[in-house]
Amino acid sequence: MSDIDVHKKLPRIFVDAPIEEGVEIALSALQSHYFHNVMRKKNGALIRIFNGRDGEWCAAIAELSKKSGLLLPRQQIKPQDVTQKDITLIFAPIKKNRLDFLVEKAVELGVSQFQPILTQNTEVRKLNAERIAAQIIEATEQCERLNLPKLLPLCDLNKALKAHSTIYGAIERDENAPHIQNIAPADKCALLIGPEGGFTAQEIDIMHSSPALSPVSLGPRILRAETAALYGLAYLNR
Repeated sequence: MSDIDVHKKLPRIFVDAPIEEGVEIALSALQSHYFHNVMRKKNGALIRIFNGRDGEWCAAIAELSKKSGLLLPRQQIKPQDVTQKDITLIFAPIKKNRLDFLVEKAVELGVSQFQPILTQNTEVRKLNAERIAAQIIEATEQCERLNLPKLLPLCDLNKALKAHSTIYGAIERDENAPHIQNIAPADKCALLIGPEGGFTAQEIDIMHSSPALSPVSLGPRILRAETAALYGLAYLNR
């Protein structure tokens, strides 16, 4: 039986620290509370840890109290995956519950970066970045990814268009755009999804004038923002 099979049922957490065999890592207060009060773990209990850089490791709890704890990495059980595609999701923020769903599922579908943007019809114009970052970590822990997606600062459409060399723009009712399943996606690319009210005519002109953007179709129906994002990501990460 492989090390992966032996350890796959152990709890798995993200740690924001280098991981080296025998070098202690401090748990956060929230993680300590979880393992002490919720999971009822004791010193010596094994868990899995990752930091997005050093692969996945088996670690033992060396010390644990209600508010603090120490981990002792023992062995690497998965090397860091460096072959994954680099996909950025450029999207206009939506309401809380639907945004929660979008973030969780986009992490599962392999997105590398979240780039929220402001457009003329953007529904939600402020984001709780700390809350979203925590959701990204939780989703990454649960789906067993090794790399942690980044949340980029909110910016306008023009800035986002200039930041990427290959962007697939889901522009509604563009009859000349190929369906996203018929393109050969680049390994490093971005998917641009519009706001609930759609892009304005001026914004569509700006996108068509961008050398980085290639319009794509997501089919004949008008999809909600979170559905469009996940539909597009599933094709880009195939």
